Amino acid sequence: MSRIGHILLRELREQPNAVRDTIDAERPKVDQIARLLERKRIHFFGMGSSYFASLYATYLFADLTHAAVTNHLASEFIHYPSAISPNEISVALSQSGESIETVEAVRLLRRRGNFVVGVTNEPNSTLARLSDRVMLTHAGKERASSTKTFASTLATLYSLIVAVAARMKEISERQKHSLMERLTQMTLTVDASLGSWNEDARHHSNELVNSRAAMILARGPNLPAALQGALLMKEVAKMPAEGMSSGEFAHGPIEAITNRTSVIVLGGGRTSKLQCRLAVRSKVSGGRTLMIAPSNVRGVDSIAYGRVDERLTVFPCAVLLELLAYHTALRKRINPDRFKFIKKVTTQE
Repeated sequence: MSRIGHILLRELREQPNAVRDTIDAERPKVDQIARLLERKRIHFFGMGSSYFASLYATYLFADLTHAAVTNHLASEFIHYPSAISPNEISVALSQSGESIETVEAVRLLRRRGNFVVGVTNEPNSTLARLSDRVMLTHAGKERASSTKTFASTLATLYSLIVAVAARMKEISERQKHSLMERLTQMTLTVDASLGSWNEDARHHSNELVNSRAAMILARGPNLPAALQGALLMKEVAKMPAEGMSSGEFAHGPIEAITNRTSVIVLGGGRTSKLQCRLAVRSKVSGGRTLMIAPSNVRGVDSIAYGRVDERLTVFPCAVLLELLAYHTALRKRINPDRFKFIKKVTTQE
């Protein structure tokens, strides 16, 4: 990979190590917290990339267990709270541990007597102090847009849900070990691929810089990557972008496609054929179409990330979208480390 001058690219490269450090450091705590979540209804709270990570948890719980899970956008919950009974558990996600809406949601939950597990990168944060139990991501200090803390949060949730599934006898101990090995192997794949992915993203960013807007389409466990990618495209490249479920695309959004619209389709897993068809349809409709998938797709510009367990495709897809946002910013002569209107941590509604 080329010389690294921007904080965002440096932190993006640190993702595999951050994930491995998180897995190793939190391993003793995972089973303890899995015991608390076992056979409970679980409520997730977050904002931005933390909320997207909670959606990933929903897919994993549905795939590996029969646990009931609900996602809450913290900013909505604090003004329009729903009833959560005392025998249910809340998991609050905030990389900084200071996001105002998530902190206020936890304060409200605690006043009601609810049990809260906090997931954060900051051990001395307000969220950590308010929570009954804390799981830490070990991503190190993050100064640019969320990349390595997002990946570390995904890994924390993956480890936790695999442990819950084993405790509930939904998977065997051997399967649990295999699933964790796949997570570690995925980090090695990202390490080995970052150089070539960076060049792929640099090349394809030329289409994005000449577009007025981007749509990023995904299904299943890849949806959080699409939402994260769209968020970074807005934050970093100052470009209008929308991440959405691919199934929703034909119900109206496809009408917005022009030859100045970039459509990025994420493939992999059980819906990969559907995604490939969607990419072809988007290209025929006039959109500047790019497919991110395990292998190249005939007739459509593609970036291939290799064979990965569907539960883990969110990691390479997120990295590739982050690299696309980074290089689009550079082509537009925008400093990807600077925000115009926001701060790294949102402390005011």
